[in-house]
Amino acid sequence: MENFKKIIGIYLMVLFAAFLLSDTVHSQTSEVKEKFRPKLHFTPERNWINDPNGMFFLNGEYHLFYQHNPYGDKWGHMSWGHVVSTDLIKWNHLPVAMEEENGVMIFSGSAVVDRKNSSGFGTDAQPALVAIYTSYDGKTGFQHQSIAYSNDKGKTFTKYEGNPVINISSKDFRDPKVFWYEPEQKWIMALALSAEKKILFYSSKNLKDWNSMSEFGPKGAIGGVWECPDLFTLNYKATTKWVLAVSLGNGSIAGGSGSQYFIGEFDGKNFVPDQSVSEKIEGFNYFDYGKDFYAAVTWNGAPEEKGTKTWLGWMNNWQYANEIPTHGWRGSMSLPRKLILDKEDGDYFIRQEPVQSVKRYRKSKTILENESITSINKKIEDLDLKELTFEMDYKFKPNKIKDFLEFEIVNNDKSLFQLTFNKDTNEFVLNRFDNELKTEFQSTQKITLLNNADKYVNVRLFADKNSVEVFINNGRYVFTNLIFPKDFNTKIYFRSIDDSMSKMKSITTSKY
Repeated sequence: MENFKKIIGIYLMVLFAAFLLSDTVHSQTSEVKEKFRPKLHFTPERNWINDPNGMFFLNGEYHLFYQHNPYGDKWGHMSWGHVVSTDLIKWNHLPVAMEEENGVMIFSGSAVVDRKNSSGFGTDAQPALVAIYTSYDGKTGFQHQSIAYSNDKGKTFTKYEGNPVINISSKDFRDPKVFWYEPEQKWIMALALSAEKKILFYSSKNLKDWNSMSEFGPKGAIGGVWECPDLFTLNYKATTKWVLAVSLGNGSIAGGSGSQYFIGEFDGKNFVPDQSVSEKIEGFNYFDYGKDFYAAVTWNGAPEEKGTKTWLGWMNNWQYANEIPTHGWRGSMSLPRKLILDKEDGDYFIRQEPVQSVKRYRKSKTILENESITSINKKIEDLDLKELTFEMDYKFKPNKIKDFLEFEIVNNDKSLFQLTFNKDTNEFVLNRFDNELKTEFQSTQKITLLNNADKYVNVRLFADKNSVEVFINNGRYVFTNLIFPKDFNTKIYFRSIDDSMSKMKSITTSKY
């Protein structure tokens, strides 16, 4: 009996030790999984995501669908994931809305609330949500445009029995963005003939029958395939301009994926870009000068202020998207941004600013004014920003800086991120380092400020665990970049050629 009791005791001790070990392993696994999970940016609960899709606003909620692999953390089995939000920062996860079926993937597209019941899928009292997407047949390799409808706000969809609604027997024909064109009471679709670097425009009265109208391109940057177009209006004072956004699969300004835009006129059939007045631009521009802003599209039906639009993009780059070092989930979206039309030297351009609702999540705020770089660094160290979840706004005049002003994030005594303003060249140079990722991840990015000799320069910077987004001069220039520190024992500081003599007008730091 005594031996039996001893055996039972040993057995219970082994079980208890196994339980403790299991709990420790689970805790460590969870810690690894959540290591780069940001606080302010949308990420999937698990598995892979890429392009934002089908974005619409209804009854106080922003809906975001997205390219999603329900079965793994690399690209494949493309389906539409679904989340909703009331403020664009905190998201509620819903079940997968449309899943790959019979070898046909659900590629990128858009969604509209059919308020006039033009499709007949709903009623006047309860309009249907209609998704317009690219259906990719894995057997033939062809890409078609198909539609599906929902009568429960996108929770479930019924595919249209007459699919595909557009078929030109092409393997590079994708990403429809649809909107209602009020002057002619019709739907307009912009979509990419990707390999030919063209955007095609179609029209429809009922979302089922589509007529080809015109095409645009190749123009601007044509180094890679064209994808994920968007056509929308922005206002500058009393003037309304049309904007055509086109994503580049490769060959963007920082290397790899990116997004360009054209500003011009649209008459319901043709888009015609403006001619540049100042010769400082080439008839097109880039939305982002960093490596990780792609496939951005605007929300349909969102409440806007003063002729702006709201959008977000996939925060990744096809050069290394499948290899970024997250675990259990892979991919994130940028901060949602307001698009604002502005004008300089006779040419229109677009500014981007993070949505105002991000400010609700601030936990603390510190303001410093007219202090030297030496003094600022001492006070930043006391703020303990090493976990990289903060917003920093700083403002300076070039003539108050000795030679250059550099903001740096250092991890394990190695530089991870540098943003340098060079006083002599009037350039911002951004360097991103990570010796453990693919060569393409290392990056140097540049922009030159225009007409800036005696003006204040302002920089607004968001760091959020796995990314740094930089908005210069109220979003005139934007850099979006992923970062992956080995741990979060980081150091953050400013530097110039003489820290004690260089001064900033102000610096505001907010922790999240």
